[in-house]
Amino acid sequence: MLTFRRKRKTKTPVGDAMRVHYSNYIPERGGAISDLLRRFMFRNIVLSETEKEKITQLDENGIFVYASKYRSHFSFLYFHTRLKQMGLPFPTIGFDCTIYAWQPLGHLLGIMGSHIRYFFRHFSVPDPVESGHFKNQLLNGKTAILPLIGRDAFYRSFVKSKTDPIACLLELQAETDRPLYIIPEVMIFSMKPKKSGLSFFDILFGTRERPGKVRRLAGIFKRNKESFVEFCDPVCLKTWLAAPGMEEKSIGEQALLLRRELIEQLNRHRQTITGPVLKSRQEIRESILTGKSLKNFMIQHAEESDTPLQEVHKKADTYLDEIAANYSSRWIRIFEVFLDRLFKSLFEGIVTDKKGIARVKIRSKQSPLILVPCHKSHLDYLILSYVFKKHNMPCPHIAAGRNLSFWPLGIVLRGGGAFFMRRTFKGAKLYSRVFFEYMSKLLSEGFNVELFIEGTRSRTGKLLSPKVGLLSMLVDACRQGACEDLQFVPVYFGYDRVLEEDAYLHEVEGGDKESENLGQLIKARRFLKRRYGKVYVNFHEPISLSDVVKEQGLDFKGMDTDQHNTFCNDLGYRIINSINDVSIATPYGVVASAVLNSMKKRFTFEQALEDIRLYTDHLDAMDVWVADSLGENRERSFQSVLDSYVRRKFLECGSDCKGHLDPGTVFNLPEGQRPVLDYYKNNCIIHFISAAMTALAIKEVNRFQFQAGELLEAYDFLADLFDPEFAFNRTATSEYMVRKDLKAFIDTHTIVPHESSPDTYEITPDGLRKLTLFSRFLRTYLESYLVALTAYESKKASKLDGKAMVKKCQNLGKKMFKVNEIELPEALSDITFKNAVRHFKDKGILDETSGEATHSFYKNSIRHYLEVMEK
Repeated sequence: MLTFRRKRKTKTPVGDAMRVHYSNYIPERGGAISDLLRRFMFRNIVLSETEKEKITQLDENGIFVYASKYRSHFSFLYFHTRLKQMGLPFPTIGFDCTIYAWQPLGHLLGIMGSHIRYFFRHFSVPDPVESGHFKNQLLNGKTAILPLIGRDAFYRSFVKSKTDPIACLLELQAETDRPLYIIPEVMIFSMKPKKSGLSFFDILFGTRERPGKVRRLAGIFKRNKESFVEFCDPVCLKTWLAAPGMEEKSIGEQALLLRRELIEQLNRHRQTITGPVLKSRQEIRESILTGKSLKNFMIQHAEESDTPLQEVHKKADTYLDEIAANYSSRWIRIFEVFLDRLFKSLFEGIVTDKKGIARVKIRSKQSPLILVPCHKSHLDYLILSYVFKKHNMPCPHIAAGRNLSFWPLGIVLRGGGAFFMRRTFKGAKLYSRVFFEYMSKLLSEGFNVELFIEGTRSRTGKLLSPKVGLLSMLVDACRQGACEDLQFVPVYFGYDRVLEEDAYLHEVEGGDKESENLGQLIKARRFLKRRYGKVYVNFHEPISLSDVVKEQGLDFKGMDTDQHNTFCNDLGYRIINSINDVSIATPYGVVASAVLNSMKKRFTFEQALEDIRLYTDHLDAMDVWVADSLGENRERSFQSVLDSYVRRKFLECGSDCKGHLDPGTVFNLPEGQRPVLDYYKNNCIIHFISAAMTALAIKEVNRFQFQAGELLEAYDFLADLFDPEFAFNRTATSEYMVRKDLKAFIDTHTIVPHESSPDTYEITPDGLRKLTLFSRFLRTYLESYLVALTAYESKKASKLDGKAMVKKCQNLGKKMFKVNEIELPEALSDITFKNAVRHFKDKGILDETSGEATHSFYKNSIRHYLEVMEK
C-alpha cells in the first residue's frame, strides 16, 4: 500500500504571486485552535479504512481533485481536516467555493487587502481559474475540491463565458503526463431512503441529500452511526480522454459529458446506500391496481370466469394486500437495534466476506440485485438485511412464505421489507398475475429482492435442488421491460450450530412439521439461553442476466415457453453451484464427517485427528474456503469442537476425560446421536462427494494399479443415481471431475502417478484406508436408496402415492436396521426416501415390461457398491 508524503514546497511562479490572497484557498497550516475545533466537529463522521484504500491505491505522483455534487463549505472543511489527519492528499483549493471563516487572521487580512487592490485596478474580483492560479497550484502538488452543481454554473459558463472548472482540469491533463484523478465523494447523514414527496421538515431544514446548516449541525453533534463518507470509483482523466471518439469532441463537450458522468456516478452510489425513492405502500398498490397491464388482465379474467369486474377488482386488491411489504426505515432501525443485541447473545460473531460484498455493491449501481442465499434457518431472513445495513447498503425486499405472515410477526416482517407468497400458484390465475405485477413494480422502482431458491429450509444441511418459479417470474418481468438487467447474487449462509436442530431431526425421522404461530414465537425465547458459535456469510461474484443471455446466444425477448423454462432451470442450477463454490467448511462439519465415517462406536482422540487431518488436507488440495478457525491452530479448533459435542451429549467421553484431551482419550458415539451429527456432516459434504464417487470407483477396479479411464463408468452411474441429492455442476464433464479428484488424492498421498505408464496411478500403502474414508460419504445414501428399492418389491407399491410410499420406506427401514441389513440410523431419512422414491419412479421401476429388470439392476448395483466400500 502506498503512503502519501507531503511534497516539498516549490517556488511560486512569478505570475502567481498573489496565491495566498485567494479566498478559495485554505492554508495547509491553520491555527491550532481552529484545527482542534474542526476535529471535534467532524469526529462522528466516519471515513473507513476501506475508503482510505481507494485513495492509497492510486499513483501518489498524480494530481487529486475531490468532487462533491453540491457546493459546500462544510465538505471542503471536512475533507481538508479529516484527510490531513489520515495522511492522505487533502484539499486546500476549492473550485467555486470561497471561505472566509476558519481562515488564519493574517491570511484573512491578506485576502481583504488584495481583493481591494485588485478591484480598484481591474474593477472586478480576482478569478483563480481564469488567471491560471489553480492550474499552477495543482501542478505544484496541491489538492482541490470541485462542486459539480452550483447555483450560477450555467450563468458562469454560457452567459459570462467564464472557464468551466472541469474544462480547466481537462486542459491541465492535456498539458501534463501526470495522471489527474477526480474522486467523487458522497457524504451521508442518514441512510433513510428519499421519499417521493418533501415533508415540512425537509422544506424548512433541507433534504437528507442536501441538508441545510441546522440539519447538518444536528448531524455533526448527534452520535449517529449513519454519518459517514464514501468515495466512488476514481476517474483518471488520462484514461477517460483516451476513450474512443473523445478526441473528436471539443473541450466544452468533453466537460459537459464528464460532469454528467460524475453526477450520475454520485447518484448511483448514493442509491446503493439509501436505496431508491421510497413510495408508501398505498401509493405502490394504487400504481399496480390502476396500471394498464393489470387492468387489461382483470377485464379478460372477468370475461373468462364469468365474474363481475367489480368482484375481480376486489379480489385483486385483497391479494395485493396479502402480498405487499410495508417497507419502513423506522422498522429497519428498530430491527438493527434489536438484532445487535440478539446476535451478540446468540453468536460469537458474524463473519462476512468483505471483498465479496464490496463487489456486490459495485454491481448494484448497474441494475437491481436479486440476492439468492441458501436457506438453513429462519434467521436467514434477518441476517442478510443486517449485514447489508452494517455495510451501508439498503435492506432488500424479502420473499417469505405466507406461513410467516401471522400476527404479530407478519406486521414486523412487512416493515422490514418482507412480502409474502403462497406455496403454490396452481389454479390461481388472478393471484399469480397480481404477484407478477408486484414483482415487476419492485424491479422497475429499483429495489433489491431476496429469494430462497431452495423453496424451503434445508433439513439435511446440504443444498436442495432449485425451485425456479419465482426466479422464472423475475426473468419474465425483466423480459417485459421492468428493468434492463438483473444481477443474481449467490449467497452462502453457514452456521456452526442452527437453532432449529431438534426440529429438523424430528422432521427427518418422519415427524410432522410444526406450523409457525404465535405459540412457537413465544417458545423461541428458550434459544436465547444458548450460544450457537459463528455465522458465515459469503458472496459469489454476481451473475448478470444479460451476460448469461449473451453467452448462450439467445433471443431473450423472443424465447418461447419451453426455451424460457429451460433457461431458468439452467440458471437455477448455476446459482446453486455458485453457492456451493463459496460455501465454507467449518470445523463442526469436518469433525462430524470424521466421527461418522470412522464406522467405530469407540475411538481415540488421536484416531479421530488422523481422519480429520485427511479431510482438511483434501479441502486444502481442492482450494476450498474454510472457516477462519481452521486458519491457524487447527488441532485446538478440533479439540474445541469435540468438547462441544461432548457437552451436547452427541459424544460420550471416557472416564479419563477431565477437560483435557490427550491422544489416548477415548470417545464413544451413541447410535441415537448419529442423525444429529449427520446434519453437520452434510454442511460440508459437497466438497467431498465427487471425491467419494471417484474413491469408490477406484476401489471397484480392485487393483492397486489403475488408469483414469477405468473410473468413468462407475462415476457416471453414481452421479446419475444421486442426482436428486446433490446439485452437481452440469457444465463439468465426468472426466474433468475425476482428474480433479485424482490430483487431490495425489496431494493427500492417497495415490501416486506411475513412474513410466502415462495416465496410470498406484494406491499408496495407506491409500486404501483413505479411499475407504472418502467413499463412506456415500454409505448413508446407498443404504437409504436400498431401503426404497426393497419397499418397491411390495405388490401394493404401485398403488401408493408418494407420501404413503415414504412412510412405507420409514417402517421398512427400521426393520432392516434392527436385523442389520443396513448399518446407519441416519439412513432412515424421510427426505432421502422421498428423493429415492421419486428418482426410481422416474427411472421406470413401476413399468410393467421393464420395471422388474430396472429394479434388479439398481438393487444389485447398490449392494455391490456397499460391499466394495468395505473391502
